[in-house]
Amino acid sequence: MSQRQRAEQEARWLARHDPLTGLPNRRRFLEDFHNLAGTLPAQQGCALLLIDLDRFKPINDLFGHRLGDEVLRVVAKRLRELVGDRGIVARLGGDEFGVLLHYANGDDLPVRLARRLVYEVPRPIPLAALSVEVGVSLGAAVVDPEKSGKIRGGATRRNRRAIVETTLRQADMALYRAKLEGRGGYRFHDSEMDENLQQRVQLEREIKGAIARGEIVPYYQPLVDLNTERTVGYEVLARWRHPTRGVLAPSLFIPIAEDTGSIADLTYALLGRAVKDAKSWPDDIFISINLSPRQFADLQLPQRILGILEMGGFTPRRLEVEITETAVVQSLDDAKRILQKLRDVGVKIALDDFGTGYAGLYHLRDLQLDSIKIDRSFISKMLDKSEEGKIVEAMISLAHTLGLHVTAEGVEKEEVLAKLIELGCETGQGFIFGAPDAKAERHISDVAAKPSREVA
Repeated sequence: MSQRQRAEQEARWLARHDPLTGLPNRRRFLEDFHNLAGTLPAQQGCALLLIDLDRFKPINDLFGHRLGDEVLRVVAKRLRELVGDRGIVARLGGDEFGVLLHYANGDDLPVRLARRLVYEVPRPIPLAALSVEVGVSLGAAVVDPEKSGKIRGGATRRNRRAIVETTLRQADMALYRAKLEGRGGYRFHDSEMDENLQQRVQLEREIKGAIARGEIVPYYQPLVDLNTERTVGYEVLARWRHPTRGVLAPSLFIPIAEDTGSIADLTYALLGRAVKDAKSWPDDIFISINLSPRQFADLQLPQRILGILEMGGFTPRRLEVEITETAVVQSLDDAKRILQKLRDVGVKIALDDFGTGYAGLYHLRDLQLDSIKIDRSFISKMLDKSEEGKIVEAMISLAHTLGLHVTAEGVEKEEVLAKLIELGCETGQGFIFGAPDAKAERHISDVAAKPSREVA
């Protein structure tokens, strides 16, 4: 009978706790949340914090699950110590934890604790001869005091469950936003976030179909020779002609395409459409298209690009691909192999947003680039701040020393244009020459028709 009682007690404990960390599990956590929300005194508030570990999967992959389990135990211990008797800590599954916090109304405890959890839990974890680190992303939501009061006033069990589910959804949205903004931070839910994230989720559902249906189309912004003011090429920029929301800017959907693995399909679709459009342009005008860092994981990238060019009868020498410094640093060896195959058939290589990433002189030399594009953040301020002007001058001088062509992005003022010409910058791009347009022919005819601009 004693053994049976112990077995039953253990079974009951295991049904409501995580055996690895000893913390309450998801089932127990939701029960406690439901009960706490309904029994809070009028002067107390309730907050839900959802915690997800960053960089945990590589620990399991590199060092095995035994060390991964130890990391989870250490994290659980730190969470318990930081929360103390002010709330309930639970392991919800995998590397996700939850904190149910109760506090006096008007107290900023949820924010203070969220900040401490994000910065103190990730301290290095010594394991045998190793020292590993994980990050923390945290999303939080506060139970609406008015709704909590209704619960205390005798709301039905169904309504109580709905409030708990709403708070969970809001905290999950906040966690999603924290990860989206770079991880290693915390976000509290608000109504605007709710609306924005719902729109993002909807775009995630729609983007693959939009690519297949041709709703995401190329817009062309001219690249202009600063000495002759002649259009020499066009950068291909994406716009989504959404059936209900109008034309969407790339900032709204390019990150979604990268997160959902659709960026390659989007790039190939844009390139194919641009190749068809360019048939009506003069033969000496090139097109320039951006490659995502994620695409450098595909070693078949050169063959896919060249296949599109061949199908459209477009010579590779009229194509320039733009890569970012992030792509170079993250996948240097793969980038070198891929870019060399493209360069061998005549494709030009440009380093985009130069000055904003982590590329160094080694990368400029080793990748055998054809040109750099100086980021608009430097160009827009080069006359207002002497430091920015000196940086632009140094960039142009360095590029010329290495035999690289220079393009300035974001040229919008005549004075800036004049200074760039003085410094020897070869090509410019910006609203002073023309905004992105679905019809590049408008730029070609406009530039051919108008007289040369005199720059003081």
